Amino acid sequence: MFFIIAETFPLLLTLFIFVLGSGFFSTLLALVLTINHATPITIGAMTGVYYAGLVLGSFYIGGSITRVGHIRAYAAFSSVLAIISLLHSIFYSPLLWLLLRFIAGFASAGLFVVIESWLLCKSTPTNRGRVLALYMIVFYAGQSFGQFFLKLGDPRTMLLFAVASMLCSLSIIPLAMTRAESPQFDGPSTLNFKKLLHQTPSGLLGCLSSGMIMGSIYALMPSLFFNLFHDKAQVANFMFAVIMGGLLLQYPVGKLSDIFERRLVLIAIAMTTILISVMAIYFESQSSWFYFMLMAVFGGLTFTMYPISITHAFERLENRDTVAGTQSLLLSYSLGAMAGPFITPIFIHFWGEHGLFIYFISICSCIIPLLMLRKSQQADAPQEEPFMSMPQTTPVIMELDPRGD
Repeated sequence: MFFIIAETFPLLLTLFIFVLGSGFFSTLLALVLTINHATPITIGAMTGVYYAGLVLGSFYIGGSITRVGHIRAYAAFSSVLAIISLLHSIFYSPLLWLLLRFIAGFASAGLFVVIESWLLCKSTPTNRGRVLALYMIVFYAGQSFGQFFLKLGDPRTMLLFAVASMLCSLSIIPLAMTRAESPQFDGPSTLNFKKLLHQTPSGLLGCLSSGMIMGSIYALMPSLFFNLFHDKAQVANFMFAVIMGGLLLQYPVGKLSDIFERRLVLIAIAMTTILISVMAIYFESQSSWFYFMLMAVFGGLTFTMYPISITHAFERLENRDTVAGTQSLLLSYSLGAMAGPFITPIFIHFWGEHGLFIYFISICSCIIPLLMLRKSQQADAPQEEPFMSMPQTTPVIMELDPRGD
């Protein structure tokens, strides 16, 4: 393990610094838009177009990295993100911000592809599981701890945007100073939706539903917390709770899915999410510590839907179809993440602040009978594959899964 950490440390440090900035920047944008009384549809659209750029970049940016090399490509994309962060602070225009968020999603895909493909090259079939675990820990740790940068200043000033820009630039240093040779990049496999839909519709449904939930969490939960507590520090605290809960419950819920049939675990997660959402509606005015714990459990449940769906899908895919299938599942998640922030404002329009959790309840209520129906129509597959937590970034990280060999 020490050798693995030493070999991947520059890459993981680069990832951590970058995610520190990107993790709190999306929350910052939602907070600024809420303070400026932007509509929920506008706030949701910021996340939707970001995922659109991320999807497009994930599948088409590999050629650029091959031409100029990993380090130069990372420096270029990170510089673009640094400039975009500053442009947000100079010009307040929702329409311009939508364009900037799309470009940011495309550039972020380039950064993730650089890091993930490099990790893929560094790993071997015997240690890819551990490398993937380190990647997941660093990814979620950066997202959760990055929320505390919101406490450094007034979101209406340039300070926080400048901090995000500096973190983007700072993340270049570990990668640029590494003595390791950059890898040869192989483009990701082609999609295979038809085969995926035939073999594992439950996995596809789980990824799509997870995306619809996660996209709305990142887009609209900061606004919910600000409207509830009227304090940006509380926004940081509760977003930290949601993301850190997603990290802490990955292993216990994943272990549970190794014991019980995974569609049953997904059904249980959906039912418990409904219960937590109802509690969040009725106990939002209670002790902040109780609500904090409630949000941590909520994050732990919703963040595990995607990896469990991925793991369930692996049970029915042949090894030669692993990369193509997982790319399709990731694309399904991303489509859901794009759609969710546009659908959720409709619920907020009719039910106010409670609309966000009513939306979560509606999504979970829809997938429960569908999963039950599918389970009754198809026999359980042997659970030969252990649970592996998968961050929602680009298709390249799927190749780190040792089951792809």
